[in-house]
Amino acid sequence: MLIKHIAIENFRGIKNLDWHVDGRMICLLGPGDSTKTTVIDAIELALAPRWNVPFSDADFYQADVAAQIKILVTIGAMPEALFSEDRCGLYLRGYQPFKPFNEDPEDGWEPVVTVCLRVNDDLEPHWELVKEGITDPKLISWRDRERFCMARLGNDVDRHLTWSRGSALSRITEGSADASTIFASVNRAASDAISNSEHEGLAKAAKKVKDAANLFGVQLPELSAGLDTRTQGFGVSALALHDSNRIPVRGSGLGSRRLTGLAIQHEGLGPDSILLVDEIEHGLEPHRIRRLIKRLCEEPPAAQDGSGSKPENGAVSTRQVIMTTHSPTPIMALNIGSLRFVRSNKGTTSIQSVSPERTDAMQSIARRFSHAFLARKIIVCEGKTEEAVLRSLDDYWERIHNGRSFATCGVVAIVGGGRSDAPNVAVELVRLGYTVLYFGDSDQPLSVSESDLKKEGIAVALWDDNMAIEERIAADLPIPVLQSVLDLARSRYNDGHVRTSLLDYLNHSAVQRSLRISDWLEAGIPESQLRIAIGKAAKCKKGEWFKDISSGEELGQLIASNLPEIASLPLAQTLSVIEGWVYAE
Repeated sequence: MLIKHIAIENFRGIKNLDWHVDGRMICLLGPGDSTKTTVIDAIELALAPRWNVPFSDADFYQADVAAQIKILVTIGAMPEALFSEDRCGLYLRGYQPFKPFNEDPEDGWEPVVTVCLRVNDDLEPHWELVKEGITDPKLISWRDRERFCMARLGNDVDRHLTWSRGSALSRITEGSADASTIFASVNRAASDAISNSEHEGLAKAAKKVKDAANLFGVQLPELSAGLDTRTQGFGVSALALHDSNRIPVRGSGLGSRRLTGLAIQHEGLGPDSILLVDEIEHGLEPHRIRRLIKRLCEEPPAAQDGSGSKPENGAVSTRQVIMTTHSPTPIMALNIGSLRFVRSNKGTTSIQSVSPERTDAMQSIARRFSHAFLARKIIVCEGKTEEAVLRSLDDYWERIHNGRSFATCGVVAIVGGGRSDAPNVAVELVRLGYTVLYFGDSDQPLSVSESDLKKEGIAVALWDDNMAIEERIAADLPIPVLQSVLDLARSRYNDGHVRTSLLDYLNHSAVQRSLRISDWLEAGIPESQLRIAIGKAAKCKKGEWFKDISSGEELGQLIASNLPEIASLPLAQTLSVIEGWVYAE
C-alpha cells in the first residue's frame, strides 16, 4: 500500500498541510520546528491499529480546541481484498497526482480510500472512511485500520523484543496464541521450565529474528525464548528473546536493540506495508545507518519466492517508507529523488521535492555537502576558491562577533559547481525553502543573471569590475601582502610553474630573473600592470594557483588579516556584504 495524499488541519504545529505524497522511499528534511515529526505522528495516529489514543488540548494548533483536528490520509495500491463492499468498496475514490479527487474511480484514475481522523473539544478521536457525496462516513475500528499495515519502526523497541500482546515478535510467531499457553508452564516452573521447554513456534521466531537482524548489520548469537527476570510479574510480556548465554537481547546496546526491533517489525509487516521512522539515525553509527537504509530500499522478502528471485508474475512491492533525519548520512545514502524538504510558515506546512530538471546538480550537492541540507542559510560558492576563503573568514569573523561562527548562525558554504550549475543550485535551494546567498565571479556571464537571482530572493555577492576572485585579490591587497600571495603560489607549486603562467601576461625580463614584486617595480613595470598580470595568471587554466581547499584557506587567512587596512576597497566591501548577510538576525 502507498500513501498518496495527506491533509492535516489544526494538529499541533500544523494549521494546514496539503501534500501529494509521490514516492516509495521518502526522507523528510527541515530545521527545528518545521513539523517533520508532527507529520509522522499524524500519519501514525490516523492509521494506527489502536483504540485507546489519548489526546489533550496541546494537540490542537495553538491549543485552540474550538478548531477541530482533522487528519486525512489517502491510500492507494491496495490489495483487491479491500475493494469488497463490506470493507472499503463503497468508499473508493479516484486519484491522479496533483489533481482534485474524482469521487468515483474511472479509467485512468487510481482507486483509493481516505481515512479521516477527527478530534473535537471532547478529545475523543473518531476514525472514518470519507467520500464526497456520501453523507454518512463509515466508522472504522482499530481492527479495520490494522489492514492498512502501518507501523512506526523502532517505536517502543524493547516491547518488540518480547512476546507481549501486540508486539511485532508476537505477530511473526507461528501459532502466536500458544505464547500464553507456554507461559502457564513458566508460572509453574519459572526459569527452568522456560529453559527446558521446546516450542517450535518460538524457536522459529527467534531464528527469524537472528536472520533478519543479520540483514540489518547486527551479528547476534543463537537466540531462544527465556524468562526476563527484570520484568515485574509473570505474563507473556516476560517472555523475551535471549542469547545463548541466557542474557535478554533488550539488555544490548541501544543501536543493536533498535536494529533488532526494526528487523522484527520489518519481518512481520509484509511487502505491502507503510513504515514510519522518526530520526532513523538515532543510536546508530554511519555504517549501520547506510546498511539500514539499503535494507529498507530493497525488495521485501515476502514479495519474492523461496529462491530469492523476483516473482515471475511481475508483482511489484508497494512497501512505502517515510522517515525523518537530522543526520547527513541518510541524505548522502539516499537518491535525491527521495528527499522532501519541509517548511512551516505561520502554521502552513509545505513539503517540496527537487525539480526534475535540477536533479543532477542537486544530487552532486547531496553527495558532497549533505550537511548543508540541514542548515537554514546556505552560501552557494561558484568554486572551491570562494568556499576555502570563506572557511578562513569564518574563523576571523567569529573572533570579532563574540564567538558566533557560521555554525552558530546556521550557515553552511558549499561549492555550487561553477558558473553554469551554481546559480541554478541557488535558485533551487530558495524554492526548497532555504535562505541563500550567491558568491562568485563577475568576469563571465552567469547561467542565471544577477538581476534574476535577486528577483528569486537570493542575496548576491559578486566582484566589481567584471573580475574573478583572483583578479580582485590582486587588485586590492597591499603590495607586501600580494608578495605573500605570490610566495604562497610558489610554495604550492614551484618557481617554474608560477613564472610560466606569469609570462603569458607579463612578458618582461624582470619576471624571468626574479619573482619579487619589488624587483619588477624597480625594473619599471607599472604597479597596475603587474597586479592585472598576477590576477590573470592565478586564475588561468594553466596556473589555477588556489583551486584546492588548503591553498584557498591560506589565501583567505592573508585576506582576513588585512581586511581593516583595505576596508574602503571593493574586495573588503564585497566580503562585508557576505558578513552582513551571515550575521543578520
